[in-house]
Amino acid sequence: MALQPLRPTPADNRPVYAVAGGNHVTMLLDRSESGGTLDVIEVLAQPGGGPPPHRHEFGEFFEVLEGELTLSEERAGVIVCTRVLGVGDTVWIAPGTFHGTLNLSDAITRFTVVGQPGLMSGYFAEAGVPVPDPLTQPERRPAGPDRLGAIAARWGIEFWRGPVDVTPPPL
Repeated sequence: MALQPLRPTPADNRPVYAVAGGNHVTMLLDRSESGGTLDVIEVLAQPGGGPPPHRHEFGEFFEVLEGELTLSEERAGVIVCTRVLGVGDTVWIAPGTFHGTLNLSDAITRFTVVGQPGLMSGYFAEAGVPVPDPLTQPERRPAGPDRLGAIAARWGIEFWRGPVDVTPPPL
């Protein structure tokens, strides 16, 4: 197999999207730049921000760069918060695993996500609203629940339909 060179988008030209759940995502490496092999995004999550619990066909590797990220997982038919990741902490979420990532703190959280294969950048480009930078609010609301299901399905993402408990995990 021949190696395909990666040609990441220059820093001053990276797309940024505001998405449902209060997050902004910056495309560090788009799926089109890796031949669909992987994608890399940086997420800026406002307090209370985060996507609804979900699962997808791609695995994800997370690294927290700033703040705290609360991880939630399915336990006995309920999505529950299982641990809090701090700066430098990492986690791998295997394909097909129901999970959520929430900023339950009162400060901004910043983290990177590597998706393999590269599907999440396509989802965010379709579901998000382009903004000039991670701190600018969008001129219109991102796609909401009424439209997200169909968009997610096109990118191999399924939202959790069962009960969710966002009680922070014990220390």
